[in-house]
Amino acid sequence: MAEVFARLSSRAIALGLGTLLLVAACSTGGTTGNQGASSTDVTVWTAWGGDELKAFRDVLKPFTDKTGIKVHITTNRDSTNQIANGIAAGTDLPDVAPGPTDPAQVKSWVSKGALKPIETALGSDQFKSYIDNTYPALTTPPSGQSDNPYIGVIGGKHYFLMVKTQVKGLFWYNKKVFTGTAPKTFDELLALNPSQYGGAKNIFCAGFESGAASGWPASDQIDNIIMRQSGDQIYTNWIQGKVKFTDPAIKLGYQTFLKEVSGSNVFGGSNTALSTNFAKAGDPLFNTPPGCLFLEQATFIANFFHQNKGVTAGTDFDFFAHPSMGKTEFDGNVNGFYDQFSMYNDTPAARQLLQYLATKDAQQIWANDGGTLGAIKTLTYNDPIYKRAAEIANGAKNLLVTAGDFMPSDMQKAFWQSLLNVTRDPGSLDSQLKHLDQVQTAAYTTS
Repeated sequence: MAEVFARLSSRAIALGLGTLLLVAACSTGGTTGNQGASSTDVTVWTAWGGDELKAFRDVLKPFTDKTGIKVHITTNRDSTNQIANGIAAGTDLPDVAPGPTDPAQVKSWVSKGALKPIETALGSDQFKSYIDNTYPALTTPPSGQSDNPYIGVIGGKHYFLMVKTQVKGLFWYNKKVFTGTAPKTFDELLALNPSQYGGAKNIFCAGFESGAASGWPASDQIDNIIMRQSGDQIYTNWIQGKVKFTDPAIKLGYQTFLKEVSGSNVFGGSNTALSTNFAKAGDPLFNTPPGCLFLEQATFIANFFHQNKGVTAGTDFDFFAHPSMGKTEFDGNVNGFYDQFSMYNDTPAARQLLQYLATKDAQQIWANDGGTLGAIKTLTYNDPIYKRAAEIANGAKNLLVTAGDFMPSDMQKAFWQSLLNVTRDPGSLDSQLKHLDQVQTAAYTTS
């Protein structure tokens, strides 16, 4: 099965974007409404700020220089709700903005004509090139199916233009400490003796604190286990509320997760894992003596290693892909997320912008600025970390999103909290799972 999903907002959570709405006029003009059928102006909403916004400006500069089109950017971290309100009220929408991540919302907005097909924006020739050159996991529904709302495909048409992606479930290490061979299976990983490598105290580091979103790093870890342990179909059905938390497959995932965060395996014990912010979780990798051998996290964590410890990718640290959970048929399930844009107003300027963002030239600028993968398969990466991550993305059978990101909000909150609770008290697992079943019944009934 080639069912694939990913999500842009998980990185927004991961990078600690606390404020829900931040407006930044980032070009010549700061209007937020649409420009009619304009060929000279285009309004764009995005969740990006800081370095990500700077990189987007870098991407846009050749476009604006060549076309003279003015791109009016609004950094809006509540865009989905605001667009939903605009659709309901019949008020102006941005020309270009991220599409919704809720599958039901994708279908609804398509049915209401709010989302315009990417086929229309790109035209037949460029659309074919876009499909041919973009990671298949981001554009192609399961064989024989015309719908995959998780990647914005409805009725065989595409409503998300994929521009960036990231890979999760990677095990990071200090190259001066771990000099062994990457374990092929999770059991081999657990069997390592950390003291043999620079006197490391534990196999793993972990940090699950992230303010109101605490627990999401733990959900990344258990998701990577379940999708490889029990397969993409069970994983998908679990996200959709069709598999209970007390199901043996999900319980096994929790039990395996608890091996990672056991007192004997995680640096500082469970209290340290619970109280350490995700951005600093990998710092002990570079201590003397090292506190641990590995940290499990996504590609973006390399930025924090450099920021916190002044270390260099490829020279001081590296990663290996998530090892097999013993079911080789599920080894191709890769955890990841993406950034995408949709067209809400079919204007000449909006079409030209999306046509540009779909090109290798545009996405190569993102790759050159660092900190992300593009969506195009043939980009080149100077950073050895992203060069290897691109190989993992290209070889993925399925690129599957972090489960909690697609669960109803009450379910997400309870799921993340349960991971904190069982880390603190492993003996509470059965009661936690029963409680999650109750939350699931209510959350999916009302969502």
